[in-house]
Amino acid sequence: MEALLKKALKSADQADLYTKKSVSHAVSFQASKLKDITQNEEEAWTLRLIKDGLLGSATVTKPDSFDILLAYAANTVKHGSAVGYTLPGAGALTAPRTFDPRVTEVSQAEMLDLGAELISALNDYDPKIKAFAGIGKSFGSVTLMNSAGFQGSTDMTMWHVYLGGELVNEDGFLQIYDGVAQSDYTAFTEDIKAKVIESFRLAKENISIKPGQYPVIFAPAQVSCLTDPLLTCLNGMGISRGFSPFKGRIGELAFDSRFSLIDDALADGAVGSKSFDREGVPTARRALIDGGKIGGYLLDLQTAHLLGMAPTGNGGTTGPVSNNTVVPGGDTSFSDMLAGIDEGVLIEGTMGAWAGNPYGGQVSGNISLGYKIEKGKVVGRIKDCVFSVNVFTDLRDNLAALSREQLWRGNTCYPYVQLANVNISTKV
Repeated sequence: MEALLKKALKSADQADLYTKKSVSHAVSFQASKLKDITQNEEEAWTLRLIKDGLLGSATVTKPDSFDILLAYAANTVKHGSAVGYTLPGAGALTAPRTFDPRVTEVSQAEMLDLGAELISALNDYDPKIKAFAGIGKSFGSVTLMNSAGFQGSTDMTMWHVYLGGELVNEDGFLQIYDGVAQSDYTAFTEDIKAKVIESFRLAKENISIKPGQYPVIFAPAQVSCLTDPLLTCLNGMGISRGFSPFKGRIGELAFDSRFSLIDDALADGAVGSKSFDREGVPTARRALIDGGKIGGYLLDLQTAHLLGMAPTGNGGTTGPVSNNTVVPGGDTSFSDMLAGIDEGVLIEGTMGAWAGNPYGGQVSGNISLGYKIEKGKVVGRIKDCVFSVNVFTDLRDNLAALSREQLWRGNTCYPYVQLANVNISTKV
């Protein structure tokens, strides 16, 4: 790597070289039967060059292709995007736990057994359900070195398990699934079986609901409907271009004081954790929204340069990216949250729920899996319903509660979030 960087500096002002190696194994089941057993091995080298304020890059996947890589990168830099930053030098790094040797040791037979166990549990509950499941593991490393003296390397593992099912009957089509991914090895099977089976049990009976405003609980897997527009508005790309309504508002109280949004790259065992970002900037745990106040932005080297701010360790391949997104929980249990609702909705699945204009905060979408709450209890599934919220006003004026329980799902950790009055539209 050092030799290639030295060679690159003969035709560029700055350079960095990023390598990624990974091995993955997975088994999947479809329609209650084994579908695939796969194994992949990947290796890639990406060279970025900066010359006369222009950035170019190239990637190769064939070993010993460094001369080709350098030639490709040199060609692209002539037509590259303009940048104004200097690559970072060596810095102090905090290393979260991103590698679990137990993941590498799991055999294919064990993965098949776990998958078969998940399928069997759902079929035992209801043979009419066409179950699907998957078990996967991957392990590898990333290394980054640049001409300014930065050197960093991280070993990583990922373990993921999911279970779901499809049921077609006279009431229509129902699909339910759940899954977990993290760098640590844990079977997860008991929790996932219980969660999916309970969801099918609750969805057995269809319940009508009139259009109107209701207290709504967003399950942890659906809280991203509320946070994704916020992350877009807090991204340095939108800030630097003047699109975001949060520009120039750091320190301002914009949301309920109970609400915070954390970018945490140092959470042990989480799939988005890392000690340095794609550009060699040290990562951290940072409050983007802290007690309702706007606390900071997601910045890579270029957006930090444009804004005259320090980069935040969120550099990606095409701009700033979040690492792990966390909404800290509150002081209410999920069961107490339910008990306090006389008539409302629990949303566990959505479809097409995204803001057409995230900078306006308006989000609406179909409720693909939702339940009606009556007298503090979930009484059945609601169908053909659409929810509509404005995350700016609802998380400021309409936040009823955050649950103590928090669930990791990939690179997010969210509680149940209850909003007091949400518009629900139906066909009725």
